[in-house]
Amino acid sequence: MNMSLFFTDWEGPWILTDFAFELSVTILNNATFFENLSKYDDYLAYELKKEGYEAGDTLKLLTPFLVAAGVKNKDVEKLSKLVAKFVPDAKKAMQFLQEKHKPVVISTSYIQYLKKTAEMIGVKGDLHGTEVDFDKYVLKDNEKEEILNAIDTIASLNNGELITYLNNFFENLKKTNAGKIIDEIKAIGGERKKEIVKRYVEDFEIDRVIAIGDSISDYKMLEWVKKHGGLAVSFNGNEYALKHSNFAIVSDSAISEALIIDLFIKGGIEKIRKFEDEIKNYPNYFKSLFLKSNTKFYFLDELNHREILNESLSMRKKLRGYAGSLG
Repeated sequence: MNMSLFFTDWEGPWILTDFAFELSVTILNNATFFENLSKYDDYLAYELKKEGYEAGDTLKLLTPFLVAAGVKNKDVEKLSKLVAKFVPDAKKAMQFLQEKHKPVVISTSYIQYLKKTAEMIGVKGDLHGTEVDFDKYVLKDNEKEEILNAIDTIASLNNGELITYLNNFFENLKKTNAGKIIDEIKAIGGERKKEIVKRYVEDFEIDRVIAIGDSISDYKMLEWVKKHGGLAVSFNGNEYALKHSNFAIVSDSAISEALIIDLFIKGGIEKIRKFEDEIKNYPNYFKSLFLKSNTKFYFLDELNHREILNESLSMRKKLRGYAGSLG
């Protein structure tokens, strides 16, 4: 059975907000804390390649701090709507795509946030996010105090000191109730993103596989799609996404994603190479949005990804601000 599906990350390609960062700022009142936690995640996943650890497991590490601060499911849902900021033209791009193709959104984001924000732009496809029931976790007062007191320390450390401290902190956390929280959470990143794509491709015998990502939590998914003859797309991606993709979009509009997804599913790489002629066949509103956008396409198999990294990072920073600098 053949189905017209496309696979995509959420934060970056469709929504600009880094929700874990927003939670850290709003609830924990410390942006640098989350930046350092994100660096630690990059180190464990990409440099150390720690067994059993996946890129995007930052959410596993972050959750005990949120629980210690008293966060509940309703708080996550409420903040989701308040901070949501989408890639320009995201709603129109998604509406256009869903007339022909079904989205499969695979995001490291907490599922409460993913569902709420996907609903805001009318996503009707399958949603895969990190499942956490904040309401069920209870910590002792001394555990809460110890966890919350660590926030400023984590924010103050750099490089080797940071890694040593966090290694010890999370090792000690295993012995407490908070350690159980980390054990239970299965963040949707790295290998788990790849396995979700693989399962759909095999179950539905998908001929043309396209996946879009922008960061370290996407690199295994992108690499798998690339190796299996599909189109692995970096959308304003950082070095991790670009290195493992075979196509790059640098753009300030989600219409650029809709164009590439539709063209690839219709006719593969050759259709994409003729996009300047093909765009004439699209509805006027679509053509207008695309022509107004600041968009560039790159076939990465024909280029050194380093050649466009600065351009991609610049657009990433322009759209996402501080959140664009995170892994």
